[in-house]
Amino acid sequence: MFATLNRNLLKSVMLFDGVFSLAVAAGLFAFSGPVGALVGPHATPAVLHGFAAFFVVWGVFHVAVGRQARPSPAAVRVAIAGDTAWLIGSLAVLVFASGGLTFAGMGLIALAAVAVADIMLLKQIGLGRQQRAALA
Repeated sequence: MFATLNRNLLKSVMLFDGVFSLAVAAGLFAFSGPVGALVGPHATPAVLHGFAAFFVVWGVFHVAVGRQARPSPAAVRVAIAGDTAWLIGSLAVLVFASGGLTFAGMGLIALAAVAVADIMLLKQIGLGRQQRAALA
């Protein structure tokens, strides 16, 4: 199993990110009230539904790219740029808007930022491997 994952790292990571994003979208649509109460007063159902809609688009994009025989390098770079923007946004929220968050909300945002950074790193590694394999 790990040999297959290692051989298809980029495809696997893109598919995982897509499926996970779609699952998060479903969770945010279904549980926006409890999640908002956990995160803080600024996390209204409307805000969380907006994030959920974004996650639907983000998830579909990742699944589509991950299903390609060889994921498009340009599309993967878009995904990496999106992850970078998410990290910057997460840090900005933690620094400038932490007053509107609960302690649990700050923890969830920090945890999500670490997860996004990890996934972004795996995308970069996978893209590098794919490009080296194309040159070999």
